[in-house]
Amino acid sequence: MSKENLKATDQVAYVFSNNRVFKEVKPIEVKINRSLFEYVDKAVIKLPISARLKQKDQTTVTVETAKQIEEGMAVSIALGYNGSLKAEFLGFVSRVNPVSPCEIECEGYSYQLRKKTYLKTFVKAQLLDVLKFLIVGTDIVLDESFIPKFQIEKLVLQKHSGTEALELIKKISDNTIRIFFHGKTLYAGLQFLRTFYDVKYRLGWNVIKDNNLKLRQAKNQDVTVHYIGEKKDGTKVKVKVNGKTRTKANVITSNASSGSTGEEKIIKTHAVVDESS
Repeated sequence: MSKENLKATDQVAYVFSNNRVFKEVKPIEVKINRSLFEYVDKAVIKLPISARLKQKDQTTVTVETAKQIEEGMAVSIALGYNGSLKAEFLGFVSRVNPVSPCEIECEGYSYQLRKKTYLKTFVKAQLLDVLKFLIVGTDIVLDESFIPKFQIEKLVLQKHSGTEALELIKKISDNTIRIFFHGKTLYAGLQFLRTFYDVKYRLGWNVIKDNNLKLRQAKNQDVTVHYIGEKKDGTKVKVKVNGKTRTKANVITSNASSGSTGEEKIIKTHAVVDESS
């Protein structure tokens, strides 16, 4: 998950689809929420209620911030340090709140799907084909290399929005299909298969809060594991692992390491073998 919270002293540029770059108007606050577990990227830009903008002829004019930005405008946000800005958010203005400070609420490319409705029934359709149908007429592109061969037995869209259709797909797959956006690219597939780049975290530098960091002394402690196997007739076989020997009472023991207090874990399995030893 990515969350950024920058103050006005940090560097940020935000560009709206009217091609006006608000680079000299420092934001009061910028928040970006992105997650592998959600397909809706969100951002909030807080700006002064009014600002003086420099024109091409070097003259300045005072404008009301809320009147310069409209819902549906494309927006990109770049964040960084020391003049090095990197794109962190792509999407659209979803709401303008003319309060003080002015709040510009933004949504990622799920915004385009939210504005579309569909009338179609899919029977024994592949996930890729359904997604291709949903993104027609949008700027969204699919990351096809990571979309699995997943057959949807039946999907009925009766004036459902695109985001509602994505929710139905997640429900049909029992949430095994993860759906999220990376910019305008839509990913739908198994969790953690799609990686982007490594990030090095430094406390007090690019990590906002470090007061939740918890340390545990890594001393060797016993770990006890209870295996519960269920046979076809419903009876259960219980095995406990905590040492190096195995007794006739189906107790397997082995050594393991854990934290400072030791741990216990229960595992249920249907694989029951070697019951006689």
